[in-house]
Amino acid sequence: MHCVVCDKTIGKSGYKIQCRKCDGWTHLNCTNIAKDDIHDKKKIDWHCKQCRDSSTSALEEELEEEASLREKLDRCIKRRQSQIYEHSPSTQDMFKKLLKKIEGLEEAMSFNNEMVEGMRSSLDELRKENKSIKTKYEKLKIEVQELRQEVTVLKEKNAATDIEADLNSRKRNIIISGVIDKNEIVKVLENLGINDAGIKVKQIPTNKPIKPFVVTFSSEETKRNALQNRKSRGNLNSANMNLGEQRETYI
Repeated sequence: MHCVVCDKTIGKSGYKIQCRKCDGWTHLNCTNIAKDDIHDKKKIDWHCKQCRDSSTSALEEELEEEASLREKLDRCIKRRQSQIYEHSPSTQDMFKKLLKKIEGLEEAMSFNNEMVEGMRSSLDELRKENKSIKTKYEKLKIEVQELRQEVTVLKEKNAATDIEADLNSRKRNIIISGVIDKNEIVKVLENLGINDAGIKVKQIPTNKPIKPFVVTFSSEETKRNALQNRKSRGNLNSANMNLGEQRETYI
């Protein structure tokens, strides 16, 4: 038994491989197959060089034959088309109409593409504008929150100021009951020797027919003088203070 590659004798021992096409044997060293491949695979689909060359030639012949057949077929189709155009004018007209329709469709598609691009551009601008509006809105939210905090702080300050002012005014307040209006309050104060142009008068809401008044003087000293003069006068009433009808007056 001889090797189909080197034509030397193949012994019983040693690695060898058989061509699957011509059944010829070859030294394993005369091939590019590793010994590990022989162990891993029981059967290897291997072909010798002669068989591979013959297979390639056969494939090339088949490809050339197929190309020739295609060329003949193309010539036949073209010849048939020319016969149709020559003997069927209506077919030519039909193709012309189809071409016009195709051109019209292409123009319509081009117009639609332009419209789509315009819509995309407008959509991009709207997205940018929407993003800008959202950014401005977030800034305004922060500004409003800061303003609310400032208003809260101012309210707290005003409340503290009002409380302080109320405490200060209470130190300058007296309550007069038994008088009808501010004119009578002025007469009562004149009888006590008090002439304060800066007094403030506020009526206290009650269920009594003659409601008392809160009188706030311009200073604590004026209040002290009014109370001292009140003590020195004894009982006060509308008669001894020239207020008209008889009624008790209290300070």
